[in-house]
Amino acid sequence: MKLLRPPWTIAVCRGNSQMLKSVAVLCACALGSGFFSPANAAQQVLPANVEPIHYDLSLAPDIAALTYRGTVAIALDVKAPTSDITLNADGLAFDRVTIDGSRTGTARFDTKLNRATLHFLAPVIAGPHTLIIAYHARIRRETLGFFAMDYDTPAGPRRTIGTNLEPTFARRLLPCWDEPARKATFTITVDAPRDRMAISNMPVAGITLLSPTMQRVHFATSPKMATYLLFLAVGDFERIHGMVDGTDVGVVVKHGDTGKAAYALDQAKKLLHYYNSYFGVHFPLPKLDLIAAPGDIDGDSMENWGSIFYSQSSLLIDPAKSTERDRQDVFLVVSHEMSHQWFGDLVTMAWWDNLWLNEGFARWMQTYAADALHPEWQTGLQAQSIFESGKGADALPSTHPVLQTIDTAEQANEAFDDITYDKGAAVITMLNAYIGQDAFREGVRRYMDAHAYGNTIDTDLWSIMQNVAGKPILEIEREFTRIEGLPLVRVTATAKGLQLAEDRFFADPSLMRKTSIHNWTLPLAIATPGGAARTILLKDVADVPGRPPVLINAGQKSYARVLYPQAAFRALLPSVASLAPADQIGLINDARALGFAGAAPTSNVLAVVQKLSPAADPIVWQRITNILIELDRHYSDRPDRAGFRAMARALLGAILQNIGSDARAGEGPNVAVLRNSLTQALGIFGDKAVVARAWQIFSSGNGAAEQQRTALGVAAAQADAAMFQALLARARKTSDPLDKARVYEALGGVQDPALAKQMIGIALSREVPAGSNSDILFLLAENHPDLVWVEAVPHLNDSGAAIARITQWLIADYAAGQSADPARAAQVQAYAEKNVPAEARKPFAGVAVAIRQNQYIATQVLPELDRFMASIGSQRAPKSGDP
Repeated sequence: MKLLRPPWTIAVCRGNSQMLKSVAVLCACALGSGFFSPANAAQQVLPANVEPIHYDLSLAPDIAALTYRGTVAIALDVKAPTSDITLNADGLAFDRVTIDGSRTGTARFDTKLNRATLHFLAPVIAGPHTLIIAYHARIRRETLGFFAMDYDTPAGPRRTIGTNLEPTFARRLLPCWDEPARKATFTITVDAPRDRMAISNMPVAGITLLSPTMQRVHFATSPKMATYLLFLAVGDFERIHGMVDGTDVGVVVKHGDTGKAAYALDQAKKLLHYYNSYFGVHFPLPKLDLIAAPGDIDGDSMENWGSIFYSQSSLLIDPAKSTERDRQDVFLVVSHEMSHQWFGDLVTMAWWDNLWLNEGFARWMQTYAADALHPEWQTGLQAQSIFESGKGADALPSTHPVLQTIDTAEQANEAFDDITYDKGAAVITMLNAYIGQDAFREGVRRYMDAHAYGNTIDTDLWSIMQNVAGKPILEIEREFTRIEGLPLVRVTATAKGLQLAEDRFFADPSLMRKTSIHNWTLPLAIATPGGAARTILLKDVADVPGRPPVLINAGQKSYARVLYPQAAFRALLPSVASLAPADQIGLINDARALGFAGAAPTSNVLAVVQKLSPAADPIVWQRITNILIELDRHYSDRPDRAGFRAMARALLGAILQNIGSDARAGEGPNVAVLRNSLTQALGIFGDKAVVARAWQIFSSGNGAAEQQRTALGVAAAQADAAMFQALLARARKTSDPLDKARVYEALGGVQDPALAKQMIGIALSREVPAGSNSDILFLLAENHPDLVWVEAVPHLNDSGAAIARITQWLIADYAAGQSADPARAAQVQAYAEKNVPAEARKPFAGVAVAIRQNQYIATQVLPELDRFMASIGSQRAPKSGDP
C-alpha cells in the first residue's frame, strides 16, 4: 500500500507514537516474544485453538442496491475440543451457521472488536471440520472493505465494485481470521452481469450462465496467503496484457481507457523480469493484473496478490495529456506495489508491528528499481525527499519506533505512516550502502527462499544479512528500529581536528536547547570536498583528524542530521558548487531543519543557495523551490512577504531563464519537471509575466501536455471568481474521471480564501470523483489550514463524501499541524478525545509542537531571513553562466 499522505510537502506535520524506551527492553520484547512479536495481553488477536485452512467464498452482489449475499465454507483445523469458535466480522449479518453440514450454531457479535463468536451446543472435537456461514451485508461507499465507485462515461453513469482490505477490512467482506499470520488458500465465486468483467487474485477457472443477463464466475484456487491480500472487483473493464517469464501480465481499466494503459503495462513487464532476477524467486502466480479504479482509493494503491489495485492517477498515462512527472510517479507506485508481491505477499510479516518489513522495503525498492531501469531519472537522488519526510516525523513527540507495539485495529491502521515507510526506507538505504549492494541482494534472496509462503519478524531478515555481510547488522538494525528519534551528529572543533558526538534532533526549539545524549551505532561517511570518503561506525563520540572544510555524512546515506559549528559550515560554502548533488541537498535539508528548530541560522539555507550555479542538478533546484514555497506560506499576510517574494522571483526567474520556458531538444527528463515547478512557484510568488503566459496557454488550449498542466495549476492557484467558475464548468463537463480529478485537485490549490471556502464545500460532496475528496482537502489545508479546520473538519463524518474514519483523523491532524493559531492545540486535543479511540490518539501529540514551531518560524526565523536578504540586497541574483 502506498502511504496516504500529502506527497507534495515534507513540512513538519504528522507522526505516530511511543516515548523513548531503552534498547535492552525493546530488544527483549522483540526477540523474546515468540511468533507474534511483541506478544502481550492487550494485543487483539484471535484464539489460536482454531486455524483456517481454506476458504470457499461465494458472493452474489446486488450492484444497484449496494447490498450482497455471501456464503463461505471454511475448512478448519480444530486444535482442541471447543464449543465456541471466534472469528472476525464487521458489519455482516449472519443468516445461518453450520458445521460439517448438519450442526447449527448461534452467533454473538462484539462490535468493538469486530468479532463473532459461534456457539455450538456440543463441543466441536479436535480435527478437520467445515464451517459454513451464510450472511448478508451492504456495499459501502468509503473506499475500504467492499465498496462501490460511481463515475460518468459518454454512454452514461457506471458503477464499479471492488475491495481494499489492508490492514483489517477483510472482515467487512467475509467472516474470517483477519490476521496476517492466519494464512489460508481461497477459492472465490461471484455472480456478475454478463456485460461486466470480474477480477480476483487468480485467473478465471470457469463461467456458469445464470440467465440472459447474469453469469457466475469461478476463479482458480489461490496459494496460501493473508486475508488482507484478497481481491475482487466487478466493473465495465477492458484488459491489455502480455507474457513475461511465463506470467500473464495485464493492465485492467474502465472501458475506453486502454490507450492510457500501455505505459503501465510496458513498465510492469520490465519490472516483473527485474524482480524475478533480483529476488531469486519467480513470481509464483499464473497472472498479475494491475487494475485502475475509476477514482481514488484509500491508501492510493494496494498490493493484492496477483491483482494490484490503483487509484487512477497512479496507473493511467494519457499520451496526449500526461507529464514527465506523471510518468515517473506511475513507475514508482507500480514498482512499489509489485515489489510487495514478494516482500509482503510471498513472505508476510507475522504481525502489524513489523509492517516496515513490507512498506519500508517497498519504499526503498521503488527507488532502487527506478535507478536500475531508468537511471536518467536519478530517483535515488530524488529519494532524499522521502528520507526528509521520515526525519520530519521522527523529530516530533508523536514519533514511535519503526518496530512499534500494535494492539488494536485502529493502531494497525495508523501504522501506515512516515516512520514506517520513510524512516524504514532510509534505514534500509543506509544498511544497503553499508552492507554493499551484492551482499544485500544475496541476503534478500536467501530470506525469500527460506520463508516463502510464511510469516516473519525483522530479525529473520537481518540475521541472514549479518551472516552474508559479516558486519554488525543486527546491532545497527535493532537500534534504528527500536529506538525512536533522529540522530544528530554534533561537530565540534578541537585542537586535533573535529570531534563528532551523538545527540538527538528535535523539531521543538525548546528541546533543541537542551543536550540529551542518545546512542546509535551509526555508519557515517566522512570526506573532504572532492576527496574520497571513509566510513566509520560512530557510537557516542569520535575524533576526526583534519581541519575544515570536512563533509560529514558524505553521500547522505546515514539516517542523521549534522550540526556544524558555524565556522565549519562557512568553510564548506566555497566548495558547495563542486559538491555532489546529494550533498548539496543534504546541506540544504539540514540547514532548513536546524534553522526551524532554532539550532542554527535558517539563513544558512540561502547561504548555500547563493553558492549554487543555475546549472546545478534540476533535483537540487526542485528542492530549493519547494522550500521557498514552504517559507512563503509561513509569511502568510506579513508585510515582509512582498520582499521575500521579490527575492524568490529573482532567484527562480533566473533558473527558469537558464533552462528556458519551453522544452529544448536533448534536455533531461528532470528539466521538464523542474520547469513545471518553477512556473508554478513563480505564479504563487506573483510573477505577472508567468501568470499571463499560463492563462494564455490555458485559455487557448494550445501547447504540449507539460505546458497545459502547468497552465492549469497556475490558473487554478491564481483564479478569481470568473476563472474559478470556468474551471468548475470544465470539471463538470468532462466525463473522464481522470481529467475531472485533475481539474478539481488543481482547484484545491486556489489561493483566494473565499474561493477556497467554496472549494471545501465541493470537496465534501459527491461532485468530485470517487475517493478524491481527501486529496483535495489536504491540498486546501496547505494554504488555508484554519479555514479547513473550521469549515471542513466538523463535517468530515456527516458529509456526502464517505471519507473513512482514519482518513478523517489524518485530515484533522494535518490541518491543525499547519496552523500557527495557539488555540488550535487545545481544539485538536478536544477533537481527538471526542472522535478518536484513546489507544489511537498518539499521532495528535505532534500537533502542539508543530504549532509552536510554526509560531517560532513566524517570530524568529522569518525576521532572521529578512535581515539576511537585506544584507545581500546589493548582490545580483545568479544569472545563466554564473559559477
